[in-house]
Amino acid sequence: MEKKVRIMDEENIDEMFDLAAYAFNAATTEKRKEHFKKIVAHSLNYGYFSDDSLTSQIISTPFNVAFHGTSYQMAGIGCVSSYPEYRGQGGISTIMKQLLRELAENKVALAYLAPFSYPFYRKYGFEQLFEQIHYTINATDWPNIKASPGKMRRAKYKEAKEICNRIYSSLPNNQRGAVIREAWWLDYTIGSTEENKFALYEDEQGEVQGYLIYQSSAERFVIKEWGFLNNHAFQSIMGFIGSHNGSSREFYLEAGFDGEDLSYLMPSPLVEMKITPYMMGRIVNLECFIRKYPFKAGSREVYYVKVEDEYASWNDGIWTLSIDEIGQGSVKKHEANASAVSEEELIVTTIQAMTQLFMGYRTANALSFYGKVAGNDKLLQALDRRLVKGKPILADYF
Repeated sequence: MEKKVRIMDEENIDEMFDLAAYAFNAATTEKRKEHFKKIVAHSLNYGYFSDDSLTSQIISTPFNVAFHGTSYQMAGIGCVSSYPEYRGQGGISTIMKQLLRELAENKVALAYLAPFSYPFYRKYGFEQLFEQIHYTINATDWPNIKASPGKMRRAKYKEAKEICNRIYSSLPNNQRGAVIREAWWLDYTIGSTEENKFALYEDEQGEVQGYLIYQSSAERFVIKEWGFLNNHAFQSIMGFIGSHNGSSREFYLEAGFDGEDLSYLMPSPLVEMKITPYMMGRIVNLECFIRKYPFKAGSREVYYVKVEDEYASWNDGIWTLSIDEIGQGSVKKHEANASAVSEEELIVTTIQAMTQLFMGYRTANALSFYGKVAGNDKLLQALDRRLVKGKPILADYF
């Protein structure tokens, strides 16, 4: 029986769609199929075949992400699926090994994915990197906001598209690993759902300073996404939402969690809140990641870092990490076991813990305390002072 990995294109759409629908118990409507075609057309599509039958697949969509003033190439991993009778036979592992290798060869620094199982993806070097906070608020408990200068107005997607993207791109939270949204991605996500409605806030000069994407029903008003450049925009959007308290029983918001919540803004802060793990990520090409990393300025420093990465041999090993005065970093991998480097000089980490540390999801203190990073504590603290701070935020899903 011949088994191998192939790159698939739109000619394979029928078998790709059938596999995805079967694996995820999704309806096989023409509308869903047309939507699926759009992501396939913008992605690298890996299929694992037994003879000529597709048994497993992974889609890798190229994105760029904004990260504290720099940008990284990132692969959005999705549609990880196998027919039930072929699960556990190595199809996904074979694809993942080839996919990660090819991403690294193409200088892709990062990969994100939405896990069905966190332990399953940890063995491929991925780790929890993003969280979300969910608010459910009775309509009667929404703040009573006074009107601000300017006005709110509803808009169609065609008009709102570029305005929303402009504001989204300028928000500080969206500089912590968020997707730099291209036009096709906007169309595929927020523009493809008829239920999405749009409202814009204009100041007294007619400049749009805020946006709201929402869905509404008698049961629930769902805040899909919002963005505001100043307090007037925030107040006006809050007031617009509150004006729906007679037509919706409750309000619901799901957003990236940066460590703070908005409950204190409510008349009764006893709102229902839930923080949940969201998507995972990993450094794919360590050398490319460090070369563009926005280290803080300081003195010239050198660290020796032992990285354990079972699924990416190009990252696995001992590295010399150099950071200059302006925050430019570089790494050089040592041959063999680098016997010239003493254990007292080493910082020892897995690729998962390193991803969390350098992306700002966990501090060096926390990772060290729980045994995720080891080595010279003084050197670890010094390195931590050169890293960016603030939990990464991701609003997109793939």
